Amino acid sequence: MNPFANRGINRLALHIGLAQFAWCISGVFFGVYLLRQGLPPATIFLTSAAVLLLRLALRPLILAVVPRLGLKRTLTLGTVVTAVQYPVIGLVSDVGIPLGAFVALGALAGILYAPCFHTLFAASGDLERRGSQIGVRQLAIGVAAVLGPLLGGALLTAYGPFAAFGAASAVNLLAVAPLLGLADVKIARVAPPRAFAAGWSGALLFVSDGWMMCSAAMAWDIVMFRALQSRYDAFGLTLAFAALAGAGCSLAFGRLIDRGHTRHAQAINAAMLAAAVLARALCGTQPAAIVAVAAFAAAVTVLNAPALMTVFYNEAKLSPCPFRFQFVAEAGWDLGGAGAALLAAGFSAAGWPLQAAILLGLFGVALQAKLLAKGYRAHRARLALAPEPFSTGL
Repeated sequence: MNPFANRGINRLALHIGLAQFAWCISGVFFGVYLLRQGLPPATIFLTSAAVLLLRLALRPLILAVVPRLGLKRTLTLGTVVTAVQYPVIGLVSDVGIPLGAFVALGALAGILYAPCFHTLFAASGDLERRGSQIGVRQLAIGVAAVLGPLLGGALLTAYGPFAAFGAASAVNLLAVAPLLGLADVKIARVAPPRAFAAGWSGALLFVSDGWMMCSAAMAWDIVMFRALQSRYDAFGLTLAFAALAGAGCSLAFGRLIDRGHTRHAQAINAAMLAAAVLARALCGTQPAAIVAVAAFAAAVTVLNAPALMTVFYNEAKLSPCPFRFQFVAEAGWDLGGAGAALLAAGFSAAGWPLQAAILLGLFGVALQAKLLAKGYRAHRARLALAPEPFSTGL
């Protein structure tokens, strides 16, 4: 099975690779940049929660926008808004208007971008090659995750925030180019029966993912940055090394899933996720230990993408409407992420160590493991029963 045979998937992989390159030049530094500006961890967690809660409130707008503009045009618009968001963070020095503008732009970009990208990827991909195609996407993201932090850290150190965040904005605009030749997917203006109800399985999966990202991952960035003496270049170098350690793992893991070894893949994924959370919470603050654990955690994150998204995209493609499925699922990510960020903010405000926020990630690991076990049972049954490729369900 050639994972590069689908041209639509290849275009989306190139697009997300460029978009992720922009994110890795600037976005991965947002939290630590705010920390360097003097904002306490509790405020950083609250900022993340504010973005997600505003995104949740604004999300119904896309139900009117996407059926009229189409998925591809809305995705393009979301890419442009994201490019505008990046330089705004350079204006932030405390809690004020620039931080509010950053929150508003982040929420708007999120509702325009993520549902459209995931819907297009779900509809364009192939059920029997889903794991490998996610691996192709993650390979492009992996290259960006190696190069982006190196460039972002160097620009922040040598030239300041506007150089780094401005470069990210320019790269993100380049990510529009691969979308120009992409076939669009039509969305019905009236939702088919059970179109929204079908999305609850995806919403629960995304609750677990959002929870882990906004607790363990966010707190870990702050711990790592402090251990590296709050140096942007050292932080970027560590992120790049960690991403390099995980390069190529996703493609191999995706093939394991496509070959039917879903029980093994699911068990490996859950065990590795739990180990990564515990390692980040218990590793201490010595730079050598921080770098080693960062590399391990990055490799685990790379493996998690095909394990999680194979089930997610197949459920979306087989639903009455993948776009409405995604609409509901993204709300789950917002709720899970906001809940974890608010708890982490409470821990920080109470004076608890950041390791307590990292350990919150274990709840997300347990939930995801349970949901993936159920999802893969359905995945195996569908592959066994399907004599022909599945339709897109659109």
